[in-house]
Amino acid sequence: MSRIKELRASIESKIDALEQQAQALEAQLTQSKEQAIQRLEQGKQQLHDVVTSVQADLRRSKDVADHVRVEVQAKLDHLQVQLALGKADARDAFDEQREKIFKALTEFEAVADQKLTGIAFDSGRLWEQLVERSNRLEAEFEALKHRLSVESRQQLTVVEATKQELLQKLRAYRDDLRVKRQMVRARADTFEIDLRDGLEQIKTAFRRLFA
Repeated sequence: MSRIKELRASIESKIDALEQQAQALEAQLTQSKEQAIQRLEQGKQQLHDVVTSVQADLRRSKDVADHVRVEVQAKLDHLQVQLALGKADARDAFDEQREKIFKALTEFEAVADQKLTGIAFDSGRLWEQLVERSNRLEAEFEALKHRLSVESRQQLTVVEATKQELLQKLRAYRDDLRVKRQMVRARADTFEIDLRDGLEQIKTAFRRLFA
């Protein structure tokens, strides 16, 4: 298994992804639409920066054959182009941008898994950052899409009491994540299922606010 696949399959990475989803949902309830879009743009830039660092490592590496370097570099360049797209504040443009970014990311990871596994080239911490920041960006896209969908049809007013109740659930969920992260080695599979189910319940309540 390649390093990227190992990281994505790890329970720590999965818990991190759930934490990022909870944070993104909380931000949607406490920030304006403009602030939420800015969070998304920051996430794109952070992933862009990691990809730039991977490109630099690839150029410096003496252990990667030239034809492999060219192929991997092409996928990185394509991903950079998608991450550099401007702000999307309409639902259709937003969905298209999301699809393009994660399609390009998947294509890069597939080539990296195939061409770089077993070669001395190893970006080490950069792979960890790639997984972490791509998970964070995915969480921001997921949380923002419901808001854009509704605001394209009407001005949204969320009942304050309902919003506060959901915020309390999100914060309690994140507290639970912190506790279970400490216990994860003992019963990893069970914890992942419990935590994922808990977040899905909160997401359902979140979607109802924006329905």
